[in-house]
Amino acid sequence: MLSYIHHISDPKRPTLVLLHGYGSNKEDLYGLKPYLPKLNIVCFQAPISLAMGGYAWYSIQWENGAKMIDGAAVVEAAQLVLESLKTWQEQHVRSNEVFIGGFSQGAITALQILLQGFKAKGFVLMSGYALPEWHEVLKSLSTNAPIFQSHGTMDPVIPYTWAEATAEGLRHLSEYTFHSYPMAHSLNTQCLQDIHEFLIPLID
Repeated sequence: MLSYIHHISDPKRPTLVLLHGYGSNKEDLYGLKPYLPKLNIVCFQAPISLAMGGYAWYSIQWENGAKMIDGAAVVEAAQLVLESLKTWQEQHVRSNEVFIGGFSQGAITALQILLQGFKAKGFVLMSGYALPEWHEVLKSLSTNAPIFQSHGTMDPVIPYTWAEATAEGLRHLSEYTFHSYPMAHSLNTQCLQDIHEFLIPLID
């Protein structure tokens, strides 16, 4: 069971799962609570403790200046989130309705949860991207879940072009939207407002 911090608005309402980025922790995205609609929120903490501080969902290797990610490790991280979510739901809420969201490495993990076929009410992918080996899978992906993807046009950590490549694979989905903002590897006020407006009509 992953460590977590949560806010229970009403056990009968939907839950938004938030997965933080590389080098961060469960407290990070919990700070978004004032900007979100009235729902339950649970922020899980990634399992890998980093020497520099913070946590990671999976390790990142560098080879000749290129970022190398083991896709199998992302799959394992996604499965760990789902296992922890199931336990958390049994202990704290009565509704099985869930939104999956994440920032950066957390968004990549959230996207893998989508690819595994998890039935969520929606996905919020902030400043993440699809691994190259996922691109063909994205093109044949079938889901009715609304998907919100956001990215900064000046992102120095995950290039905007990587987000665009991910968007190309998802645009065939009727409930998919891509939002770009003049920001770096972060969230700005307009992005948070758009996420709020994305979630509102999906909450019963």
